[in-house]
Amino acid sequence: MKNFKNTLFYAFPILVIILLISCSGEDGAVGPSGADGQNGENGIDGNANVTMVLLENTSLISGDNIFNVNAITQEILDYGAVLVYIRISNKPDLFTDPNFWYSLPFFRDDNRISVFAITPNEIIINANYIEQNDLDIKLVIIAGNSTATSKNSNNEILSSLEKNGIDVNNYNQLAEFYNLEQ
Repeated sequence: MKNFKNTLFYAFPILVIILLISCSGEDGAVGPSGADGQNGENGIDGNANVTMVLLENTSLISGDNIFNVNAITQEILDYGAVLVYIRISNKPDLFTDPNFWYSLPFFRDDNRISVFAITPNEIIINANYIEQNDLDIKLVIIAGNSTATSKNSNNEILSSLEKNGIDVNNYNQLAEFYNLEQ
């Protein structure tokens, strides 16, 4: 018991001294800010309201041709716009420029390619000639304003593009305006 009292007698003051020494005073002033880090690489500019869908190397038969396009929603149909373009790169005799995107409807001599219908998740393209292979179809899907009171957003979108000097029949103008892949 005497050892215990001696231990407490010497240990208690040592603990109190350690406790007092280990406490810090008030914090000093905040130091200067560090240097900013490096900026990251810039991403590709784009438009969050516009989606481009490319159907490559497709074939058309005479009549209706149905393509599944999940980006076409009921909201797009109600408040947005869908613009459709085609090109054939391996038959320059059929089209004047094999690298040019032609808007639909497309007419050349007695040949016609047109959009028959657009429904949620699909587009039906009608052609009136024999099978055509290696056709690329490009859809530009423009989201509208779902808070609009009318469902005339398609007309409003096209009118707005026209006011900005964009010919929607010219894919290159549209692509430049929306910063899409050409």
